[in-house]
Amino acid sequence: MDDVTKQLEAAAQTSHLVLIFFYADWAPHYNWLEPAINEYEKRVVELIEVNIETDKAVADSYNIGTVPAFVLLHRGKELWRQIGESATALSVSIFTSI
Repeated sequence: MDDVTKQLEAAAQTSHLVLIFFYADWAPHYNWLEPAINEYEKRVVELIEVNIETDKAVADSYNIGTVPAFVLLHRGKELWRQIGESATALSVSIFTSI
């Protein structure tokens, strides 16, 4: 079992909101979104970053094939999801407003 899978299993047992950020190293979004995401993590939720190439099984289990993608969970249940370019603009506005 890899670290991401362990993180997700542990997060499912807590009452925290968990934001999963799916990215790829080659995607231009990752470089400029990371600082905003890290700031958001400190304020609201637990953040789990999933590289869709190195953690393909995890990405596949959430049906993620496009980046960036965001999935918000509570006790292992999905509350919200945004995928693709629209996710970038929406997420930045959410991250910067909190």
